[in-house]
Amino acid sequence: MGRKLQSKQTSKKRNSKEGNKFIQQKRKELSNLVDKVLKLTSIFQATGTVSKSWEHHLQIEGLIKDIVNIETPMTKIEKSQRKSNLEKYVKWLEENGAQFEGVAISDFDGYELGLKATKEFGEGSLILTIPSKLMMSEKNAKESDLSAFIDIDPLLQNMPNITLALFLLLEKSNPDSFWKPYIDFLPEKYPTVLYFTSDELAELRPSPAFESSLKLYRSIARQYAYFYNKIHTIDIPVLKNLQEIFTFENYRWAVSTVMTRQNNIQLEDTTTTAFIPLWDMCNHEHGKITTEYNKELNRGDCYALRDFQPGEQIFIFYGARTNADLFLHNGFVYPQNQHDSLSLTLGVSSSDRLKEAKLGLLAKLGLAGVTHYSLYKNSNPISAELLAFIRIFNMNEEELSKWSSQSMPSDLISSDESCSKSVGDSIDRKAYSYLLTRCELLRASYKDSGSEDVSLHRQNIKLLKECEVQILDKAIEYLKNVLEKLPTAEKC
Repeated sequence: MGRKLQSKQTSKKRNSKEGNKFIQQKRKELSNLVDKVLKLTSIFQATGTVSKSWEHHLQIEGLIKDIVNIETPMTKIEKSQRKSNLEKYVKWLEENGAQFEGVAISDFDGYELGLKATKEFGEGSLILTIPSKLMMSEKNAKESDLSAFIDIDPLLQNMPNITLALFLLLEKSNPDSFWKPYIDFLPEKYPTVLYFTSDELAELRPSPAFESSLKLYRSIARQYAYFYNKIHTIDIPVLKNLQEIFTFENYRWAVSTVMTRQNNIQLEDTTTTAFIPLWDMCNHEHGKITTEYNKELNRGDCYALRDFQPGEQIFIFYGARTNADLFLHNGFVYPQNQHDSLSLTLGVSSSDRLKEAKLGLLAKLGLAGVTHYSLYKNSNPISAELLAFIRIFNMNEEELSKWSSQSMPSDLISSDESCSKSVGDSIDRKAYSYLLTRCELLRASYKDSGSEDVSLHRQNIKLLKECEVQILDKAIEYLKNVLEKLPTAEKC
């Protein structure tokens, strides 16, 4: 019996050693991949072409896939059914002073979960209040064990959203966290571009959101690699706690949680980035800001932006943001967005013999280094900055000399009749014709992908591109009307 027992114990030790050796080998592989990601995301030049950006993204994505394949079997993943935690979440809110009488968490078609009115709310009436103790903030992070890392890391000192993401991961791994009911009720994943496949991202072209998405993914991959190395090399107790939970999947989840749910609140002496439970379940609708932090009562107050009837979903206004911004950081598109605009990438070519004169005139208007200009959704789609650029871009040497001699050539940024007269029909005809050609070329590049996939990601891509096409169509119509009213070249 003794010999058999000894044999079993020896076998267990051998298996244990082999298991540790396997883990160490995987850790080494992982560390090598992380170093490659860090290097790859550091060397990329933002001035590269779209095709180079895409090639670069595919390289990063390939490394991230390898990282996820190694991390997944090594990490304990606890999946929870979100709705099964609803009762505990509501109880936690009530026990800690949240007031939301007449409000219930409910499913809504096309929105998943949101807030439903169970009684009538008149416009401007108080809907819910959330005490500051329920909020999870950057301030809490700085008062936690994470402060030891924040104190020595320049990235965390300058980026509160990242600080909040790491703090969220720490609290997620803590079974005794005060915010556990809140964290357990958060979505398991988000419809942000960080979760898009390469095929889905490719369908974004030619939208400006395509390059923005690649940039965001590259940034998050770099942050992951940066923090992975810090967490596994710096001897701080709190980082030991992060080692097991810090994976790319978990970091992507934490960052997406912050992007889709963060609020900036003004405390007595500082502004802090925070999660505001329940409040952050309100979906977006056009209107006005009706949420505020009540300093006297130390709580967040949410008021009705319009009348809400029983059974109706309660919305709040997220602010004047474009659909590209909402798509990129919140994972949805709002077709009725009155603040929507399309970003055009424009610049003076390095081979332009009048480059210095044009850049000098742009600099006088504060447009030095500006490469993105806006086309608005409204009746006058051309932003002041865009108007100035197309005028300056199309000037000849004599015209540039004339306008450069002025201390502040402000007429160039206005389409008012007096300013247009000062600029001259000749310049405006060239400017508007140039922009019309650019818009028509861009409009022609928008094509239906033909995909029959009706996933949420592809629905949002399709909706975003439809909104951008509408902006282009209206801009083209506007530019044609302007050109029709301008005297012909012979009359100028």
